[in-house]
Amino acid sequence: MQLYEVTAEEYAQAGFYAHVYNTPEFSELNKAKTSGLHYILIKDNKTRFSIVLGEKGDSMCSPFSAPYGGFNMKTPQRIAYMDEAAALLKDWGKSHDKKIKITLQPSVYDDTQLSKWANVMFRNGRLTNIDLNYHFDLSRFPHYEDFIDRSARKNLHKAMAEDFVISHLDSSNADDISRAYGVISINRKEHGYPLRMSLQNVADTVKIIDADFFVVSHNGTDVAAAQVFKVTDDVAQVIYWGDLRQYASLRTMNFLAYKVFEYYYQKGFRILDIGPSTEDGVPNNGLCDFKEAIGCSVTQKLFFEL
Repeated sequence: MQLYEVTAEEYAQAGFYAHVYNTPEFSELNKAKTSGLHYILIKDNKTRFSIVLGEKGDSMCSPFSAPYGGFNMKTPQRIAYMDEAAALLKDWGKSHDKKIKITLQPSVYDDTQLSKWANVMFRNGRLTNIDLNYHFDLSRFPHYEDFIDRSARKNLHKAMAEDFVISHLDSSNADDISRAYGVISINRKEHGYPLRMSLQNVADTVKIIDADFFVVSHNGTDVAAAQVFKVTDDVAQVIYWGDLRQYASLRTMNFLAYKVFEYYYQKGFRILDIGPSTEDGVPNNGLCDFKEAIGCSVTQKLFFEL
């Protein structure tokens, strides 16, 4: 096989992406966050792999502005081809005097292929970090109360007795986007969590990514919200969700989580990716406990350097 650096248009013509963050549209939207974009095809008699990387300091990164990146494959590939692709990319990085940094999707997205990629990356480079990434298996939703933590079940019953109303907002409406974002922004400030996407970032991104916004109101006041992206054909990802601290005792998050799980179960999705509860590998114990209590499972999100 050989490696070719190509234009965004040529990359798009290959036409296969592991997830929305690897598309040229998303990459071009966020290119100001990198000092250079590089679209790569790896092929023999056909294109077997593609990847997009952004320059950041001494590294070429996939992702450069997203939760994860990695290689695209149209069909599952033999591990020998995967090894060769990683070696070619590593050599290409060296020719530019750059390290290659790749964050894989959490293994629940495709356990077989991602397990192979983890082995390939480890042998061709080194593992630099492991995040704990939580997800909800939507096939379990019909029996939700049978397996969640006892305290979570009690909190859900309390929340269901409240005068909560959940609204599915219009992701093409600027006022609706701002409404959900406003609640999330307050939540992040109250908890000291970073809010990496500005309102304009969100508005621009949902023009190219299919998104849902939800708001929970109580007696006419918005008290919780969620922003969710559809990242593959069968996986949706919670980008942000949260409630207002003064209403937390009403168990708003238990209500919101249940209703969001219900929505994506009814839409036929396989997985709702809830995201990591670690920062540089260090767990946020409270977040881990909450996600496990409401029925989420955990898999690893692996970071590699070639």
